[in-house]
Amino acid sequence: MSFFKKVLGSVGIGAAKVDALLDHNELSPGETLSGVIKVIGGKVAQEINKIDLDVMCNYTFEYENNEGEEVIEVREYRLSQFQLNEKFTIEPEEEKYLPFAFQLELEAPISVGHSRTWLETNLDIDMAIDKTDKDYIYVVPSELQQAVINALCNLGFELYHADCEGVESAKFSRLPFVQELEFKTTSGDFHGKFDEVELVFFNKGAQLEVVFEIDRKARGFAGFFKESLDLDESKVRLVVTQDNIEALESIIYDMLEANT
Repeated sequence: MSFFKKVLGSVGIGAAKVDALLDHNELSPGETLSGVIKVIGGKVAQEINKIDLDVMCNYTFEYENNEGEEVIEVREYRLSQFQLNEKFTIEPEEEKYLPFAFQLELEAPISVGHSRTWLETNLDIDMAIDKTDKDYIYVVPSELQQAVINALCNLGFELYHADCEGVESAKFSRLPFVQELEFKTTSGDFHGKFDEVELVFFNKGAQLEVVFEIDRKARGFAGFFKESLDLDESKVRLVVTQDNIEALESIIYDMLEANT
């Protein structure tokens, strides 16, 4: 090996590269994220200490700056981390494949609106330039989450906005954000009765906790007065399991009817 190649390798030119090859890029929270890590040797032999796999997502955080202006900042959050601790040497132009499998977090936000989730793969190697790989994961609703969405759609609601919004502190979750799904009525018995219905999912595996925030449509002077004081919003908690999934549409109907 020439001295010139050694120098290039030491500053990251011609160094090893990494590529995560996912078995599936469409998953529900709690399902297994699996695939293989492909490591391609560069111009010189290099020692790989470990490989980090981080599941990342984004969210928006609103705050006031020192001038009193509202700022919306897009932040990143690491949902989980998995490591391949196998230490090895990758020879020049060698290809090495390392399998991996771990559970996608139950709290992974659904990929709607501006929400993005991805796998970031990083080689623990000195001075490498192309040592990180980024692969997007399309997170689809779990069976219980989809049942709630279907029930609302059948009752005449339509999802019109979704976002992961930062919160200062949340005793109910370890995450620094909550994902809000906002629905408006387009038809059905509740059309014109609500401004919107927002919901937040708390996925707990065998059961799904759903918090509804019901914003009533202001009607008359009393309605406008309540709306101005934010007295027109009701929060309702619902636990969804396999035991009540068949009756879910009826349960949500009764819950909404009680808050009209």
